[in-house]
Amino acid sequence: MNLRNGLRSLVLALAAGALALTATPVATAGTASASSAGKPTTLAGFMKPSDTARATGPICDDMKIKSLGNDRLLAPELDYTGYVKGMVRARTISAGEWEWFTVCKHDGGFETILAWAANRYLAAELDYTGADTGMLRARSTSIREWEKFDIQCPSYCTIRSLANNKYVAAELAYTGSGYGMLRARSTSVGAWEKFQ
Repeated sequence: MNLRNGLRSLVLALAAGALALTATPVATAGTASASSAGKPTTLAGFMKPSDTARATGPICDDMKIKSLGNDRLLAPELDYTGYVKGMVRARTISAGEWEWFTVCKHDGGFETILAWAANRYLAAELDYTGADTGMLRARSTSIREWEKFDIQCPSYCTIRSLANNKYVAAELAYTGSGYGMLRARSTSVGAWEKFQ
């Protein structure tokens, strides 16, 4: 996962193991930093890594996320309408505002993913049916079960929905406006379930 301003290695302790991310801290709660200019400021509890020993709350980092299945960056489809508005797809080769996310590690042992351009958390749509079951959309303003993920990064990263215990996959066999749609639907990890 790439970051906006420079690279620095940060190892986040997870309840089930270790998650290694290249990271630049965002900001401390209630403050803004030069690196966070232009990003949504609705998330509370941002922390610098140096604060983790003496404070509680989420640790958040700004990043781009790339599907290793097609070497494309993730972006929410904000121009889509209806039930697909905010659908997240692995579809771009260069990063603009739509390709930036804030990933937060919470004390409860889960991660959330906030899409900058939408200023919304990603949610796995578990009440959708058929080929849309588990679609990831940037649509939530609060964190409930569908917005919680487990992100593990051994040599690549996997994203697993904690609501249905399924890995997120980029649908590379889909065509047209659904190509690269992210869905929480896999029970094992293959090329489509790997991210950077």
